[in-house]
Amino acid sequence: MAKVSLRNVFKIYKGDKGKDVTAVQDFNLEVEDREFVVFVGPSGCGKSTTLRMIAGLEEISRGDVFIGDKRVNDVPPKDRDIAMVFQNYALYPHMSVYENLAFGLKLRKFPKAEIKKRVQEAAAILGIQDYLDRKPKALSGGQRQRVAVGRAIVRQPKVFLFDEPLSNLDAKMRVQMRTEITKLHQRLQATMIYVTHDQIEAMTMGDRIVVMKDGVVQQIDAPLKLYNHPVNLFVAGFLGSPPMNFITGKLKDAPDGVIFKEISGGVIECKFTDKPAAKEFVGKDVVLGIRPENLEVITDTNRPVVCRFQAIVDIVEPMGAETNIYLQTGAHTAISRTETAIDHSEVGHRLQFEINTAKAHLFDPVTTQRIA
Repeated sequence: MAKVSLRNVFKIYKGDKGKDVTAVQDFNLEVEDREFVVFVGPSGCGKSTTLRMIAGLEEISRGDVFIGDKRVNDVPPKDRDIAMVFQNYALYPHMSVYENLAFGLKLRKFPKAEIKKRVQEAAAILGIQDYLDRKPKALSGGQRQRVAVGRAIVRQPKVFLFDEPLSNLDAKMRVQMRTEITKLHQRLQATMIYVTHDQIEAMTMGDRIVVMKDGVVQQIDAPLKLYNHPVNLFVAGFLGSPPMNFITGKLKDAPDGVIFKEISGGVIECKFTDKPAAKEFVGKDVVLGIRPENLEVITDTNRPVVCRFQAIVDIVEPMGAETNIYLQTGAHTAISRTETAIDHSEVGHRLQFEINTAKAHLFDPVTTQRIA
């Protein structure tokens, strides 16, 4: 296997009237040998374009891409020792599963015995031994995706590239294939780069996640670090389901910290003693970010609470082990995710809530950056 390096990579297209359109801007990343890295972001953010530049399917406008120690900017895709799995499977409909798996090896003039050995090994890994004589049209979506992955495995490449491979599958099959690809990475100990717009896929699969927006890398980090320490409003809002609550307000000075006060009409007021940089924002607008699981219903009203407020319950969504509560603060709608048993009878009632200030974030609404 091999590491992959992207250094100051740009992708610039000619747009209407000759105006340049930058699809990827100054992308820098070191993917370590045997690492599983996920590119995530909304449609049009440049993640698939970046993957295609690594594969050689898109020309690099500026910068350098290395696979191992070799600069591959001008190396044809077939000579980069990579294997790519596409969203639409890209199987040959007139060939059997065996022939689809073997096709790339036949083109490279591998001996028949070696081809058979690799195909059978890949089929065993993916559990598709019984389908080798079938045509793709006789397979389900999940089975076709296994064949597409198997075609990559038989190549035994330095790097595996996945371009939204699960987006055509139903929800249940996506969960199953997600698990299988993760197990495959552990078994093969391969370098893998995976593109998705699904933040749950990114969080559950990646050793590290690259969050992109408008062609620009927003943050690169391990999943839980991204979740708990987002650098800006975009990363904070993109990762997490339900998404992070954003409450606009102002900061007031306090002897041992700052006090956040929700905008006019709101009832939230919280004191923060662990954010020294927030002193610079006293008197200014800020955004309070709080994840739904850190906005909790108070059941013991005698317990001391740092940040307590009352809010009207709008909607209750019982999810079994947890319940989502949509609440009105007077100026904002927020979501609380709680393990406390709450049912629809509470809709329209006022309940007390608390914010775990140790897990809350403050953001500068102008730069969108998190205030340390």
